[in-house]
Parts: sequence; structure tokens; C-alpha cells
Amino acid sequence: MVLPRGLKKLVGDTEPGKFVAGKWAHYATQDGKKMRGITKLLNKNLFSSGVFPTAAVASTEFRGTAWKGMAGGRKRGVAIDRQVSKLAGVGVKKRTENASFKLSRMCFIALAKAGLEPVCGQRVVLNAQKRIGTACDVVCYSPLANRLTVVELKSGFSGNRTLPAVDGRGVKQKLASPCSTSDDSLLNRHLAQLTVTHHLLASETDLRKQLKKLGIESEIDASLLYVCDRDSSLYKLDAWWRRRGKRLVDVISQ
Repeated sequence: MVLPRGLKKLVGDTEPGKFVAGKWAHYATQDGKKMRGITKLLNKNLFSSGVFPTAAVASTEFRGTAWKGMAGGRKRGVAIDRQVSKLAGVGVKKRTENASFKLSRMCFIALAKAGLEPVCGQRVVLNAQKRIGTACDVVCYSPLANRLTVVELKSGFSGNRTLPAVDGRGVKQKLASPCSTSDDSLLNRHLAQLTVTHHLLASETDLRKQLKKLGIESEIDASLLYVCDRDSSLYKLDAWWRRRGKRLVDVISQ
């Protein structure tokens, strides 16, 4: 797949913030104003305090000697995220040759099967007024829909992602408002994270205006991609979640 001329440059030039590395890594506006990351805010203001059953979090995946130990899965996930983000902005040949991790290769294969061509990785999005920021794992282009798609990548979640967390009495837990009808499952937690990221990108009016000038649809789609040793699964962000984007941003930024 060939990207529309000027699209990659546009997505990069309109980026409203940056990732600041170091001991206290964070997202910031281009002029250096520090933003709060959304992960802790989601955990505090949307997710329950319930515990996930073993079937939801247990993993029998082979990690190799490099990913042993309690934090092995997280370390592998970070390494895969970094590799995918680095290779998302290069050509197919270079991407294929340099995707050394199996799950990285699976990610790009899954995107290709879905008709999505990577534009870039780790594209920062934020709301300066509410002081929150994050990054799109991969921004892709769909030639069929002629629009961008934000992809949230999750690797290694091989358990039952739909099982809800439970309290001490075994009662199934729900997410907080505006998602209070949804179980507090790993799948819904990840969809909530994607919803916030998608809303922040879709709220960039300058980006959407410039997309129109390139002849690309200004509407932006979003998908959640799981890759694990056994398979990959892609979930499109549906209208129910998208309608809650603004309210989710308001809730978590309190």
C-alpha cells in the first residue's frame, strides 16, 4: 500500500506535544508544559478496585530466557511496543527485515490483513486545558475508507479478556460512569483507553482541516489490536464507545 503524498509529514507536523524521557518521563506540550498520563487517571477514576480471576490474567505464553520473572510479560510488551513504534514509519521492506520479535511481525501482518498501512508510531495527543496526554501506538491509513485509524496495541494478553474483575465477595464489577453498564474487564479497560486516545486525536481541528485539503476523510477511526503467541484479534471502536469519548476525558481529568 502507498500512503497519500504528504500524509506522513502532516501527521508529524501537527503533533501538539512530545514525550520527555528521563527519570520522570512524561508527555508535554511543544513549549514544555507537563501533561498527566492517562493510565493512572483511568485506573483512579474509571476502573474498579476489583481483582481479575486467574483465567483472565494467566498466561502460558513462551517468553524465552529474556522475559522471565514476575515482570517478564511487561518488559516484553514494552520492547514490542518500542519496536513496532520505531518500524511503523519505515517502508515495508525495512519493516519486514527488522521486525525481530515474533509479536512485532504478527502486528504488522494483522494490520496488513485489515487493510491498514502504518503511517507512524507513538504520535502524541493531548488536551492542554485538562493537562492530560498520551500517544497513539500506531497511526494507520486505510485506502478503502480513505481515512486515518488509531491503533492501540496490546501484546501477550492471552487470557480471557472478557472476564470481569470481582470484589471480595465474588461480585462482578462495573466500570464507573459514563461506562457504568460495562463490565470491568481487560477488554473494556483497553477499549476505554483507546476511546480517550481516539477522542484526543479526533479533536485536533487543524489536523482534520489539513486532511481534507489532502483529499482524505476528516473522520478518524480506531481499533484495538491484540497479539499473542496463538493469534491476533482486532476490535474496531464502535459508536457506543466513541459517543463517550468527551465524557471519558472529562471524568478522568478531574
